[in-house]
Amino acid sequence: MTPVTPKELVTLLIIGSGLWTLIQFTGLKFWHAAVIFAAGFYLATTAAGSQITGLVTHFLATFGH
Repeated sequence: MTPVTPKELVTLLIIGSGLWTLIQFTGLKFWHAAVIFAAGFYLATTAAGSQITGLVTHFLATFGH
């Protein structure tokens, strides 16, 4: 098992706080979020995952990140 890097920890904290905010203030149901999260992991394992990663990387590079 590999250790969690500080960048990964920050990413998890941002996702977790965003999820909490959506549940608390917009009425998002936890199971809706869980289904979308699972679908995201499934999509990442398909051939489209690498294409999405490339697109997001290009998009962020365009804005200087």
